[in-house]
Amino acid sequence: MLDADPRSQMLFQMGQCAYRLGMAFGAAAEGAGTHAERLEHFQLFERCSFAARMSIALELRLRRETRAEARGGAYAEAREHEDEARDERDPPETERYTETDWERERESVSLPLLLSTLNSIAVDAQALRGPPPAELPTLRELLARVKSDAAPTSKPQAARLRTRLAASATAPVPGTFALASSAPPPAGRHGLTLRRATGPPR
Repeated sequence: MLDADPRSQMLFQMGQCAYRLGMAFGAAAEGAGTHAERLEHFQLFERCSFAARMSIALELRLRRETRAEARGGAYAEAREHEDEARDERDPPETERYTETDWERERESVSLPLLLSTLNSIAVDAQALRGPPPAELPTLRELLARVKSDAAPTSKPQAARLRTRLAASATAPVPGTFALASSAPPPAGRHGLTLRRATGPPR
């Protein structure tokens, strides 16, 4: 089930947290007493909005990739027919390509960028004057969970690498068996085994 994917759940939680933080910063910007405070809160509001959009985009991408892996070739064929039908359909008059759509398509979406944006929001929000937003501890907890989940992934890979290196160090070099093992002595003329000479006859 797609909703049971922990990656999708984590992206959803980060998006919801960024949205709530953005709403708090927006309200603080409206009630700020000075222009500098208003600008600080508004910039945080914009970054939270960007993080919320990015988390939604990543979650949708993850769901599409999961469905594509589950359906395989049938999914690709269905998408191809859908694209052909969309190309044949005439767009309605109200369907226009706005500047907002163009700016949205230009936004780069990646998990490292999302985490970097959320980390910078947490740092700058803590530096604001006054009490921190109520959602800030939740954001820190989510970022700590992502960091703890990603840290152990490198350990099994390093262990497997050490195992391969140890195996390659103890493996025999090709051709050493032929040199180490002695071949059977050749048989004599009448089928008798020749004995190794031990010295001149007495």
